[in-house]
Amino acid sequence: MSETSKLIPDEVTHNYNPESPFLANICDLEHEEAEKVLQSIRNTGRRTIKTNYLNRRLEVEDWLIRERHRLLGHTPRMRPVYFFLGNFADGKDRSRPNSLVMPLNAFPEGTITFTIPDSMASLPIAKHHKYELERQPYHGQVFSLEEIRDVVAKFGMPNESWAADPRKRFDRFVEVQVWDDRPIIEYLGLSASST
Repeated sequence: MSETSKLIPDEVTHNYNPESPFLANICDLEHEEAEKVLQSIRNTGRRTIKTNYLNRRLEVEDWLIRERHRLLGHTPRMRPVYFFLGNFADGKDRSRPNSLVMPLNAFPEGTITFTIPDSMASLPIAKHHKYELERQPYHGQVFSLEEIRDVVAKFGMPNESWAADPRKRFDRFVEVQVWDDRPIIEYLGLSASST
């Protein structure tokens, strides 16, 4: 094992709401249906979701899909399932209280990409003038597994330094985009028909 591969956690976490479809992506729904789901989440009071969220999410996913194609080519999923790099089964997200923690090596390299921080923040930080002070070379970038190891070797894993350094206020974690749900289904011992 190389020195750089030791620098990243060996697990990933998917936080989810047990009352929602498992391994679902809101962008797979028709626009009107997706907005209904988002409004139902808003109505719980557990999570603030801006009215322009869906349009922003679709724009970001278009970017992720283009970058996925560049890095990985064709993958089984058109849209990703989102994980965090590391163990985030802390229950802090009241809208997604359940967690699935899996080994990172359960996913073949050609099925995962990464952003720092989450993709919904990474792209705007890279594009918008108002984020110039926070901007780092990794913002607005989608990385393969090998590339994220190099980025972490150079810049370190996001950690609690964001609390003391306003320039790092967005850099709290690494997001993992999973482009094949078969490793998840196999890990859980589920049949494809039960998901």
